[in-house]
Amino acid sequence: MPHELCLEAIRLGLVKFGRFKLSSGIESYYYINFKEATMMPSYVKRVAYEMGSTVIREGVEALVGVAVAGALIASYIGALFDLPVTFVRSEPKNHGLGREVEGDVENMKVAIIDDVLTTGGTIRRAYEVLVSSRSKPVLAAVAFNRQQGGGRTVKDLGLKLVSLCDISSIAGEALERGLISREQYELIISQVVED
Repeated sequence: MPHELCLEAIRLGLVKFGRFKLSSGIESYYYINFKEATMMPSYVKRVAYEMGSTVIREGVEALVGVAVAGALIASYIGALFDLPVTFVRSEPKNHGLGREVEGDVENMKVAIIDDVLTTGGTIRRAYEVLVSSRSKPVLAAVAFNRQQGGGRTVKDLGLKLVSLCDISSIAGEALERGLISREQYELIISQVVED
């Protein structure tokens, strides 16, 4: 099933090929915009089912989504598998309780959920916030792994990495199906860093 979900991401326009500047400042030859999937609930549900099926085998007690798309996926997984869900804010609230993590996950084994893994910076930040709130992150689950060093970051944190789609496979399928040229494929693969 994950293979079909990865191909469907291309058909749905969630993966676009061209030249893009990412929020990390990295220039890329493709762009993954999972936030557009919010308008495709049947697709998100299938992604959540595949990710959740793996995550629950790790015995996690709660899911922590990285705002925004990670929180969306975590909510779907939580609803499908009856797991508590919270999220890590991109920055602490400057009003109310000033929380970075909504909900109490102290002493709980948690999975960090995000849509796309690039360098691992957002996973690292979520991990640090969760550890400081005395929870026990055990894995990071992502829909798409860009294979640009994020896997190494996740492993260095001592977390297991679960990802449905990696860019090597997506680009290979896109080339095979004539969706991108050989030149585009080689540019994409040139950015892959083995994790």
